[in-house]
Amino acid sequence: MSHPLRLRAAAGAAVLAAGLSLLAGCGDDTKTVVNSDDGKVTVDDGKVTVETDEGTATVGQGLPEGFPEDEIPLLGEKVVTGVQGQPDGQFAWSVTMQSSRAVDDLEAEVKEDFADAGYTEAEAVTMGDESILRFSNDTYEVGVTIARSGSSVGINYVVTEAG
Repeated sequence: MSHPLRLRAAAGAAVLAAGLSLLAGCGDDTKTVVNSDDGKVTVDDGKVTVETDEGTATVGQGLPEGFPEDEIPLLGEKVVTGVQGQPDGQFAWSVTMQSSRAVDDLEAEVKEDFADAGYTEAEAVTMGDESILRFSNDTYEVGVTIARSGSSVGINYVVTEAG
């Protein structure tokens, strides 16, 4: 997947996460919120699923269903949302976390964790209080964005299957 597609996937995940917080009061029943020629949005058991011609994504609180926890080294920070994409879509999973730690400290820990797990690191991009990191192995490609906004730091992992 190209870098622009990863950015779109991450942006889409953020929009879905915002939608989840708005729809959280809908209860545990399955409800189709929007159904049009452009796609369908369904709320079921605290998760929001968006289906379009470009693929399907499901967002919920915590790690997304099927996330390979044993193979993707995550920071020990608070998981805010998780998104599961369609297997043939633009991404497989996205995880958003929140921290109050320094961006530099989080970046160093992420790099060390992925190196220890046998991943190859691509060139990182760091601009002030934002870092964009990429890692890969034979199974997965992972993009990690770490960015400060006020007193909080957002960490987003976008995971695709290698190939």
